[in-house]
Amino acid sequence: MLPARTRLLHIGPMKTGTTAVQAAASGRRKQLLAHGVRYPGRSFNQVRQIGGLIGWSVDVWRRTGRLGPDLLDVEASGVPDRRLWNELRAEIDADTQRRVFITHEFVSQVDDTTAARIVEAVGEPVHICITVRAPARIVPSLWAQGMRDDAQTEPFEDWLRRFFGRDVEQPASGRFQRAYDHGDLVQRWARLVGSQNVTVIVVDPSQPTLMTGAFEQMLGLPDGMLQWRTSNRALTAVEAELFRTANAELRDRGADWRTFFELVRKGAVRLGPERREVGPDERRVTLPPWAAEIVTADGQRFARAIRQSGVRVVGDLDTLAVAPETAEWHDIEQIPVAIAANALAGAVLAGQLQRDKFQAQLNSASARVAKLHAELMTERSKTLNEFAATIPSSQRADEVAAAFTSHELAAALKHRLLVRLRHGRTHSVPGRPPFRHTRNT
Repeated sequence: MLPARTRLLHIGPMKTGTTAVQAAASGRRKQLLAHGVRYPGRSFNQVRQIGGLIGWSVDVWRRTGRLGPDLLDVEASGVPDRRLWNELRAEIDADTQRRVFITHEFVSQVDDTTAARIVEAVGEPVHICITVRAPARIVPSLWAQGMRDDAQTEPFEDWLRRFFGRDVEQPASGRFQRAYDHGDLVQRWARLVGSQNVTVIVVDPSQPTLMTGAFEQMLGLPDGMLQWRTSNRALTAVEAELFRTANAELRDRGADWRTFFELVRKGAVRLGPERREVGPDERRVTLPPWAAEIVTADGQRFARAIRQSGVRVVGDLDTLAVAPETAEWHDIEQIPVAIAANALAGAVLAGQLQRDKFQAQLNSASARVAKLHAELMTERSKTLNEFAATIPSSQRADEVAAAFTSHELAAALKHRLLVRLRHGRTHSVPGRPPFRHTRNT
């Protein structure tokens, strides 16, 4: 168990069970507090606070440009306000008793300089947790996730060649490489905070409670508290190819990042495939034999480097070198109607939700405007009455009338006449009986 007030920073990387842990921590935030653990903020994880700290464009819906390569670490728009981090740090500092749990996968992608900034901002005492998984299982999922999160348009084998350094003209981004190389990742963070302050958890599908149990032990939580059903399942091969093609079409037509986020990521994907049960015979994204050889060798290399780092390890590092199933990749040219309809329905439903949200905001704004108008009219009437009381009676009519436009005076006169007619009353004229308005019966 970690000492009291330790800040446990879980840095991922992606596709290593992070979503399930974050779902449990956010869903049971109050229970964690009762057991001496603060999961700060009010959101699913701390991605926006971390993005504000390091200046990364994590607010995809606030990006101002058209769809293009996801330059998360250099894009100027979509960066959260730094105050979000300051508020999070204030919450952490105000709790002088509990352990603190902070988590997001993007931290695994930062360079050494940024990592040092994050450690300093989190404060002491800090402990780093890195969840690792066989690269044979991570790599196919990373490509598929790019269709969902990053508007990826690159075909699978082209992406693989670039990811593994076989495309010298367009190599993979540094941030992806930093997160993928688990051995180097562990060694870099061990050098930064000390090997005694790093724990590595090996994610193994054959031991589904190993990871959550390790977190519960470090944080002093009851067994099972961080177990959660939510999983971040990868898109199937057909689904990934559907969204890859759709992303390319959206780019060609000039769609922007907000449209992608609201209608594709939150709609076509989240309300479509993520709610669909995958059939046992559906094709998965599978590595071709040449790529499978690379990931198997990488897994062995990662395990050796982690052992040499001297950090605490939970689980079997030999599972990082698991040999994956392989199959030659064949382009998918036909999409089953049911899968396409599922995604289309998700996009339409997302559009409906956005319309309803906008209408609610419009109604709320209209109500506020009406209330403000009524308050202004009341205040104006009060002011005019006070103004009239200061004017001699012989001049009052002219002075008050001058405060209104001709249109306003005519409207007021019309209103006054209608009121008197409605009540059957009017001023009498000398020599004539009072006029009485009667309704036909």
